[in-house]
Amino acid sequence: MIWNFNGLNRAAASVLLGAILLLAGASVATAQGKGKGAGKAGPPAERHEIVPPRERHDRPIKPEPKVKPPKPHPAKPRPPQPPNHERQRAHKRCVKDCERAHKAAIRACHGRTGRDRARCERAANQAHRRCVQGCPR
Repeated sequence: MIWNFNGLNRAAASVLLGAILLLAGASVATAQGKGKGAGKAGPPAERHEIVPPRERHDRPIKPEPKVKPPKPHPAKPRPPQPPNHERQRAHKRCVKDCERAHKAAIRACHGRTGRDRARCERAANQAHRRCVQGCPR
């Protein structure tokens, strides 16, 4: 008896190939539609009947919260001040005078050298700072 292995091999290969394709097709078919929001497998969900919204009058009306009136603070007396523009002019004038005096003091220090000049300029700067701080605001 002579075995025909070619035919047998072909038949086995085609059966094997068919089984592989069948399994692959089944797995692809079951994987479709299974995204992030996929639910459980089962019968399709029934549609619920539409229920009209409740009316707003069903809820109890809340009373408005009571607001306390603010407490009165005693008024603090303020010293009288000149009008704003006059005060600004006085301040500017004072600062300009301080600047002129400072420039003159620094010019007087220019003839000196070394430590003596540094001491002179330091004293002029301190006098200038005190003068500007003393100007009216």
